[in-house]
Amino acid sequence: MDGQDPEVRDDISPRGRDNALLQAADQLTAAAEILVAVSARTAVAVDSRLSPPLLRALTLVGTDPGLTLAALAERAQVSRSRASRVCDTLEEAGLLARSPRTEDRRGVGLSLTGRGRCALDRARAQRTAWIRDALLRMPESDLSGLLAALRSLGPSLAHGRPEHSPETPWPPARFT
Repeated sequence: MDGQDPEVRDDISPRGRDNALLQAADQLTAAAEILVAVSARTAVAVDSRLSPPLLRALTLVGTDPGLTLAALAERAQVSRSRASRVCDTLEEAGLLARSPRTEDRRGVGLSLTGRGRCALDRARAQRTAWIRDALLRMPESDLSGLLAALRSLGPSLAHGRPEHSPETPWPPARFT
């Protein structure tokens, strides 16, 4: 044999490939659920008041300072009122600031405060440490295969869901 896993070879039957894809999807779904749990533990470890939805909002604002409330709601796929309540909570905790936008004085931009940036940085560091520890326990050959798969999978997932599966919400990360 060529050393390749028989479930991922190109010369397998369409049914065998479908089964392999379903198994891979199931395993990735399970891994995603574990990563969501790690993110939830991260949020609480950083600040007991910081829920996963609040951490998600911090992350979105942290990657795009000046983001409007409407843009935050759209990116998180939540209502504006829900996004506003999340921002109220973050602002009350001293993690988020709202300020008039220079290019549109009627609009309000969102940005992290120093405390908010620190909380986000600590959450990322904690999450990275937990994931790194898990990766260190993997056999080297599995780690190499994982890295190769992630290099291929990441860009594919970033393009969103295919139009033929409307029952699948995209993106999955929301704060509801």
